[in-house]
Amino acid sequence: MGVDIPGVHRRRAGYLVCAAVLVALWSVAPDGLPKDVLFVVVGLLGVVGTVVGVRTHRPRAPAAWYLLAAGLLLFVVGDFLYSVYLDLLHVEPYPSPADWAYLAAYPLLIAGLLVLIRARRVGRDLASLVDALIVAVAVGLVAWVFVAGAYAEATGTGQRLLALAYPAADVVIVATLVRLASGPGLRSVSYRLLMGSLASLFAADVVYTVLARTTYADGSWPDMLFFCAYLLLGAAALDPSMRDLSEPVLTERRFSRRRMIGLAAAVLVAPMLEAAELVTGIDVDGWQVKVANLLLVSLTLTRLYLAVLEARAEASRRVQVQDVLAHQVAHDALTGIANRATVLDETAGALDRVGPTGQGVGLLLVSLDHFRAVNDRYGHGTGDAVLRTVARRIRRTARPGDLVGRVGGDELAVLVEVPGSDVELVGLAVRVLEAVQLPVQVGDREVRVTASVGVTVSRVGDTDPDRLLQEAEVAAAQARGDGRGRVVAYDDVLRVRMRERAELENAIRNGLAAGEFVLHYQALVDLSTGAVTGYEALARWERHGHGMVPPSGFIPVAEQSTLICDLGRWCLRTAAVQAATWLRERPAGAPELRVAVNISGRHLSTPEIVPDVEHALAVAGLPARLLVLEITETVLVDRPSARAQMTALRDLGVDISIDDFGTGYTSIGQLQHLPASKLKIDRSLIASTAPGSRELVALVVHAAHAFGMTVVAEGVETTEQLATVRELGCDRVQGFLLARPAPADQLVVVAPR
Repeated sequence: MGVDIPGVHRRRAGYLVCAAVLVALWSVAPDGLPKDVLFVVVGLLGVVGTVVGVRTHRPRAPAAWYLLAAGLLLFVVGDFLYSVYLDLLHVEPYPSPADWAYLAAYPLLIAGLLVLIRARRVGRDLASLVDALIVAVAVGLVAWVFVAGAYAEATGTGQRLLALAYPAADVVIVATLVRLASGPGLRSVSYRLLMGSLASLFAADVVYTVLARTTYADGSWPDMLFFCAYLLLGAAALDPSMRDLSEPVLTERRFSRRRMIGLAAAVLVAPMLEAAELVTGIDVDGWQVKVANLLLVSLTLTRLYLAVLEARAEASRRVQVQDVLAHQVAHDALTGIANRATVLDETAGALDRVGPTGQGVGLLLVSLDHFRAVNDRYGHGTGDAVLRTVARRIRRTARPGDLVGRVGGDELAVLVEVPGSDVELVGLAVRVLEAVQLPVQVGDREVRVTASVGVTVSRVGDTDPDRLLQEAEVAAAQARGDGRGRVVAYDDVLRVRMRERAELENAIRNGLAAGEFVLHYQALVDLSTGAVTGYEALARWERHGHGMVPPSGFIPVAEQSTLICDLGRWCLRTAAVQAATWLRERPAGAPELRVAVNISGRHLSTPEIVPDVEHALAVAGLPARLLVLEITETVLVDRPSARAQMTALRDLGVDISIDDFGTGYTSIGQLQHLPASKLKIDRSLIASTAPGSRELVALVVHAAHAFGMTVVAEGVETTEQLATVRELGCDRVQGFLLARPAPADQLVVVAPR
């Protein structure tokens, strides 16, 4: 339940005001009954403050605070009885029932502290216990020599017991405080107030004991120490940080220099007393000092032994942490197998080792097919479980000594340092593929994944692990291109293809920088009016020394890397600028023209797609409603997460069009869930003469209209096709029959008839 913060502040402020007023009244009150009554009221205020603090903050161990409050209440009862004897009965209150109340308070205070210590401690803490015993023996020795010893010899039996009981109780209080202080945990405001309260009580007892036989008078300055003890306890309970005092602490408190100095001082108490006896000639109780000295030496040796054990344990933990960190650095957190960096390092080492022998190093690259669809369909928890299972299966299938690692989100590698023959390596790859493609049981769900496996073997003189991994990736990509779920070995044909691809990628990159890319535009025509409603922007490459390169000559290569994103950004900016020019230059009353830009699946899946579109619109000064983003149907299958990006783009105000519909596996029923306003039927459906193709187009058109989508027929090249799509209800048409793609200043459109 929540804590009323303003109420907490009001209670603390009220407590402090009351305390200040009572102390001020006590300081000016006449000696005797008035002063003693105020003394009791101050004690009661501390008790009330403690109880209110516990009920307000509800700590994890309230019993500790209730025990402290009960102990304080017994002190107040003792003060009351002391005043009755002194002020009303005019009897010396020592010894008296007040002493029994005082002495009964100490066990409650000690019990409260022990409950706090137990609540904060996780596991055993022998070191703090020994520290407390060392301090207890040292303080007890000092108390006996200077305080209790003299009283015990000069008084009768009852007073002798009291004289011993008070110092003994104070010694236990001090030892318990040391135990609390030497344990771990935050030193909060409440902690400091609590320690101050009990330290004040100890100091008050010492001062009272020393002065009681000589100069002490009721109502004198030592009583302020009792005030501090009472009021600080209430203040500690009222502070919100008191909840932290009873929370378990997992960290351990180190053996600090301050702690070492304090223990050393305590250990030296007995030798210093004996030295003082030799120097001054003052008789110090011999046997008590010798016994205390023996105890201190024994406890010190025990503490040193525990310190050695702590050091060893700390060193062991440090080694374990280093081992864990080293494992984390070298291994994938999800699957527990080696990570990409380790695979590359081990591959480099293997290449160095086999270099002089002339043998090769084998590498398998296992790329899971359509793994994004598993995450998007079943959730990342299921996807993670599938990855862990696949990793275990590959490790069981690989040979002893082979390294299995994860080199990408859905890619795993097997490093085979001594692969034997190429046939043996391909055979291992086939076994890995078979193991991966077995169904995976996740809860009550059975999940199936396929994989494309690339195989490569290093050649004599190879020393580059990145190149070897790239070869395996190329082979795996070829396996995907060949239909997925198969093994492809990297050979000379792929080597030439990889070199050509690298050269083409570099040429595309340089072409973008040199301004070699241009946009051609193809009109979209309204079938009902014959008017042009907009244009689709189509990239062309005027490659230096090669002439005009069609999209098929560079788009597939660009799509295999982030080059397609760079190309997409350029198309967005250039097309938006052209559309803004059309908007400014259109004749009065002419309709606004929209421009459509194709967005690749890779670009759509990046976080940059929305900022890229916003930037293009801002640079061109184009209203978002005049930009159409065309996304192929296959993107929705391969990258289901792209739908969220589509929604974010539509929220910008741009139109979304589903391109090439009919080439993928999107069901017609899914159209209602897509954040799109337009649908383009693929040219393969428009041109098909197969039985049922006309009915299929009619079904698509009807469903799209039912979902409020505009239908565009693309690839219309004959008058028969035009008549068909018009009859079937398509809204707009695009194709060579009406307009061929051309630069913006060369556009020619034939009106449909």
